Parts: sequence; C-alpha cells; structure tokens
Amino acid sequence: MKLRTRLLILAVVGTVAAAGCASAVQGAAVPGQAPVDISKLKLGSFSPEPTSYGLPESSEPDDVRRHESKRMLNFVIPATDVDPEINALTGVETFTVPSDPFRSPVLPDKYRPAMFDNKLVAGVYVVRTNGNMRSLKKLIISVLRFPTEQAASKAGDQMVHASPEEPTHVFAVAGHPDIRASSKDWASSIAYVTRGSYLVIANYSQPQPDETKVKASLEKALDLQLAEMAELTPTPFEDVLDIPFDPDGIMRRALPEASDYSDPFSTDIDFYAYEPSGHLHYERNPVVMKQAYADSGVDLIGRRAGIVYRTQDLAGAFRLQSALVTLGKNDEEIDPPPGLMDARCIKLYEADALRNYDLLCAVVRDRYVGVVLAKTKAGGRIDPGLYERAAAQYAVLAKSE
Repeated sequence: MKLRTRLLILAVVGTVAAAGCASAVQGAAVPGQAPVDISKLKLGSFSPEPTSYGLPESSEPDDVRRHESKRMLNFVIPATDVDPEINALTGVETFTVPSDPFRSPVLPDKYRPAMFDNKLVAGVYVVRTNGNMRSLKKLIISVLRFPTEQAASKAGDQMVHASPEEPTHVFAVAGHPDIRASSKDWASSIAYVTRGSYLVIANYSQPQPDETKVKASLEKALDLQLAEMAELTPTPFEDVLDIPFDPDGIMRRALPEASDYSDPFSTDIDFYAYEPSGHLHYERNPVVMKQAYADSGVDLIGRRAGIVYRTQDLAGAFRLQSALVTLGKNDEEIDPPPGLMDARCIKLYEADALRNYDLLCAVVRDRYVGVVLAKTKAGGRIDPGLYERAAAQYAVLAKSE
C-alpha cells in the first residue's frame, strides 16, 4: 500500500509502552551504535520526553487548510529533476487564504483579483535557483486549490489576462493542448494549466535568451508536474481532521519548539509529517538527499523544531546521517555533543534560506535520524543550545521506542 494512501487511514499512535520507556531511559544500546547513558546527557531546559502533536483546541479554519496545503507539497516536483543546476533553496510557501501569496510577496499584485474573486482555499509555492545572481536560473512551481473546477479555470483565465500587454511569444506544449504557455523574451517563460480544482503555474527563467532551451525546460517541468499530480485529489475540508496528524508516531519523536523562543525560526508553518517527496523541498542539497532517501529507505519525515527521518534500518540511518552533514563550500565539521559519539555536527557558511540556521547536528537512534538546528552566537561562538538540543533529540528518540 502506498504511503499516500496509508496516511489517510492510519490511526494516531498512542503513548509509548512503559517497558519500552524503561529500557530507553537505561540507555539500552542498539547493536552497531556507541552506548549512550541518557541520564548523563546535558539537556539544558529541554525535556527528554516525547510530546504529542496535533491541532490545538484554539485552531481556526486556516489551520485546517494549512494541513491540506502541506499535504499538497508531497505532489510538487523538485526543480533538480528539471535542471540539476537549479538546486539552491530559495522559498517554500503554503497558502490558506487569498491574501497569503501577497504577504511575502511571492505572486505579483496583478494576480490578486484572481485569488480573491475565485476564493483560493489552499496552495503551495516552491522556488529554487542556481544560486548565481550574475547568471541566474530559476524554476517556480505553484499548485493552487480553489473551491471548484470552474473557479480554478476562471482564476487561470484572469491570471493569463492580468498583464495589459500581450505576451510576445505564445507557444504550445506537446501533449498538453490545454496548457497556456508564453514568453516575452525567450529568457523566461510561464504556463498555466488546470487539473480539476487545481491551477498549476510553472515559471522557468535563465540568463540568456534561447527559445529551444526555454521551451524544453518549461515543457519538461510541466510533464513531470502533471504526472506527479495524477494521484492528487482534494481532501474535503470537513475530512481533513480525519487524516492522522502524527502517522506512526513520527511527530512525537521530533523535538518540539523551545519554550523560550530560542529556536532559529519564528513559526511552525512548516511542521508536518511529510513524505520524502514533500520534505525534499526543504533540503539544502536536493540531488544528494533524493539519492540518500532512496539508498537509506526513508519513507516518512516528521518536521518540528527537530526533524526526524525514518529509514529502513540502522545502516540506512547512518547512511542518511552522512548525507545530511555533507559539507558544502566553506562549511566545516564541528565537534559532536558530549556523550554522543555517533552524532555529527556542522557549521554552514551560508545560513539556511528558510529557517535561518547555520549550525546543525544529526543524531542516530536505531532506524531514526534526528536533526536539530541553531544559530551561531556573536563572535562566531557555537551556541551551546545546539548540543543541548541534540542530546534532547536523542533522548526523545530513545524514549519513543
């Protein structure tokens, strides 16, 4: 059974068995791992206890729609499948109301009437570049959900005609006669197409005009994206709460946000139990990580303040850990936390574009890999909270067994 189907029918995992807790607290060693005495780990103000995850009682309808938007992210293609050079993480957004795309903004204001008139109810937006501002390549994929197929189609019509000037070049996309694609200068291109109540927008650009390359890149993006959406159907919003918020207990294994607001991000807008295809959009090295997911058997990722990956076995967990701490240009490996010999930690030269962290530790416990984040202190000092988070994440994984 595919995970996408299984996620809709799994019951939320209950509390951990008492016997498992007792074994974990004593630091029972997993074969192949260095033994860890959890009682001696320095956790600071962090708790070693697993915590439940779900919508709070004070939740609004927007929170329910956000849950659906995050699910949609599992059906968006990675930019590197179109062009491996377009690998720099730039932006991942989820939408729940018509005003959302204009807060950053990620969509131009000329599209505002289309969103409001047709009552946008959910959506995702993903953009990556090649990271070279002097010779920029970029791919943007947006998938927007409207209340009906008619509303999605009307929104597409309004967006196509939102510019006062006619596009210089209008072209067909092979195999998709309903796609409306155009380019002003053959250096950038945009296309709109509806699938049921979804509107897909794809935008590809490169530094120099090249009609053949621009057409081919946009067509490849659309072919892949529409194929990826073949299994995507809109969940009725009254049924969203029936989808487990914590499938297989993956979210309770992830470290929650700090109570003192010291985490290197400001909201929980990206917290969710993702499939590998969805979480790949948050990775800083998608080509490496896509292969690492496959090699290590990753099938589920819980993303909270801590990020927990489930692999096929202990060997897979160590393979994934190595990929997660792959050094980029000018990155450096730093010492692991005291008492966690198997942990791997790095300092990034450039801070993460979304969560704004530059310190990362990855810990392994059985088939799980936990990642925690922090920001460098003034003067280049390593934040001691990084090691406390790593210790707490390890303890949470141990106590979740």
